[in-house]
Amino acid sequence: MKNILHVFRHDLRRATSNVMAVIVLFGLVVIPSLFTWFNVIASWNPFENTKNLTVAVANTDEGYQSDLVPIRLNVGEQVLSALRANNDLNWVITSEDEAIDGTKSGEYYAAIVLPPTFSADMMTFYSNGSEHTKIEYYTNEKKNALAPKITEQGAGEVSTSINEVFTEKLSEVALNIITSLSGYLDDADTQATLSRLQARVSGVAAQLRAASTTADMFTSLIASSRPLVDSASGLVSTSGDALQDATGALGTGKDAAQSLKDVLTSTTVALGDARSGTADSYQAVADSVDDVFSSMNAQSASSADALGAAATRVQTQIDQHQQLRDTLVNDVRPLLPESAVDSFDRAVSRIDASIARQQDLHDRLDHAATHITDTDADVQAMHAEITGLIANAKASVDDAQSAYTGSLQPKLDALAETLSVIGGDVDSIGSDLSSVAESLSGSDSLTTALEHAESLTTDISSTLTETADRFDALANALTKAMDTGDLSELTEVIGADPQALATHLAEPVSLKRVPVYSVVSFGAAMTPLYTVLALWVGALLISVSIRVDPPQGAASDLPVLTPTQTYLGRFGIFALVGFLQSSLVCLGSVLFTQVQPEHPFLLILTGWVMSLVFTLIVYTFVVTFGNAGKALAVLMLVVQISTSGGAYPLQVLPQWFQNISPFLPATHAVNAMRSAIAGIYQNDFWVSLGLLAAFALPALLLGLVLRLPLIGFNQKLLRALASTKLM
Repeated sequence: MKNILHVFRHDLRRATSNVMAVIVLFGLVVIPSLFTWFNVIASWNPFENTKNLTVAVANTDEGYQSDLVPIRLNVGEQVLSALRANNDLNWVITSEDEAIDGTKSGEYYAAIVLPPTFSADMMTFYSNGSEHTKIEYYTNEKKNALAPKITEQGAGEVSTSINEVFTEKLSEVALNIITSLSGYLDDADTQATLSRLQARVSGVAAQLRAASTTADMFTSLIASSRPLVDSASGLVSTSGDALQDATGALGTGKDAAQSLKDVLTSTTVALGDARSGTADSYQAVADSVDDVFSSMNAQSASSADALGAAATRVQTQIDQHQQLRDTLVNDVRPLLPESAVDSFDRAVSRIDASIARQQDLHDRLDHAATHITDTDADVQAMHAEITGLIANAKASVDDAQSAYTGSLQPKLDALAETLSVIGGDVDSIGSDLSSVAESLSGSDSLTTALEHAESLTTDISSTLTETADRFDALANALTKAMDTGDLSELTEVIGADPQALATHLAEPVSLKRVPVYSVVSFGAAMTPLYTVLALWVGALLISVSIRVDPPQGAASDLPVLTPTQTYLGRFGIFALVGFLQSSLVCLGSVLFTQVQPEHPFLLILTGWVMSLVFTLIVYTFVVTFGNAGKALAVLMLVVQISTSGGAYPLQVLPQWFQNISPFLPATHAVNAMRSAIAGIYQNDFWVSLGLLAAFALPALLLGLVLRLPLIGFNQKLLRALASTKLM
């Protein structure tokens, strides 16, 4: 450290002990400031002087006169009048040939020619097949690079001005016609014209009110639709729950149907078995009864036993049918729908009738067993009665089974099929509800759209109503004017100054510009770029004027130094001159050119960091690569002029420029100085300043470490160049 300070003091003493050295150092300090100040002042506000750019305007408009309104209009003349009062450019009114020839010769920067049909095209824009009015614009792009862009902007302003003049004059002519009606009210043709005008105005008012009513209807429709959309999610959820309940109920119904089918199957089998068993049993009973009555005279006691056995067999049949009847009533009937209950009850009544018939047979057989010893005539009558009862019992059993299989069972089978079809329908409904749920998944965005539409239709309705009111007032004023000749109400509607109303109609909206991080002028906005260029050029001038290798040994009062001591010690004078350069540049920007920075001290601080980093980079290049390092520093300067974003936004530059911009120190230097001049957003100034200072690290790495292997090569290269006596 002692040797490094010794080198710095030695350089400072040598720099101030010689008049020529002081003059050179003074020039090194002042030249960057002159570069920055002159460029900032030259570009301070160049757009204020655009009025010196000469633009020719030629009007060949032949004018227009409508068959409806016998007033001749020349919009081109109105445009020329407006341009004469416009000081944005130096407008020269001339002929078409002179305008075009003057643009070619360079006398005019540009020329604008209004065509002969200009007014006719403007005033018949509403006709079928009409086209946009075209004006011819000639520009001399050879004369200057920026002037065509400025004059083109002026041509755009002319186009805007023409549109405004057209709207204003069209409205003014129409309103002047109404204002001038007082002089023509006594004329019959005027009265007829006023009548037509009043009818047309009233019709327009009615149409506007109808349109307003329609808009109100849409507003009400949209308002009533919003709750429906808001409840869509709940509806889908409720439908899903209902579907699950229906599916559960269907499952229960299917289980019930299966249970019913099983019971009916067993019932059918039981009825079939009962019928078959009854037929066989009753046939056996009939045979037994016949045998008993044929032999009862010989064997009365055994005949009584045989009749008792037959009664027992009949009782067994009665018990089986009663059990079957109970099963149907207790197990089957609760599962049936209302439509099948009547048929079921009729089938059960047939079974009840069969049981009653069999019970009668049973009772009669018991009676016969106890009266077997009666007279022959009574016995034969009893025999005939029992035989009839047996036949009736068999018939009643057959009738019960026919009522079941012929009437009830088909309806129960149809019920099972219906349940199956309902199951398929419920599955289909579930699929439909899923589709509906998906379609309503964006209900939030739909609700927002409906709210916006409701607001829009409300505004439309209000605007239409207000316009209709004005047309009604105009119609009333016209009616009064026709009846009384008094135009006072009409004047109140139009206003005392039709031209003012026409101007308002032509320009209903005014633009208010609100600057964010404003700067005092265009030159102040360009100060960061000019400062970056000046300090980088200043660092190059220092490396050209001051040696990077201090003399050592016996020929000097300096001791033998290491490469590190030589590098750091000699950089001291470079850093000092760079500090003086940046201080003078930034103080001049604050006090001399009056850029009016938001943060003056931060502007000066940015200049100090900028000069330190730039000087270190250029010094390291020259120390490491010799004259090739100076060329490398110039190359970096050329690249940084465009890629730093100091003049043009990076987004409008080629992609390659945008990609390398973050890796160049000038980019962050420009950003930091802009924040100091216009204002800081959050911590953008300190971030940019930190990124700028970070470029000192690779420069130090190159100068202290990577440079050492190249020292011998550079010395040989310098000796070879010196031997040429040219370099």
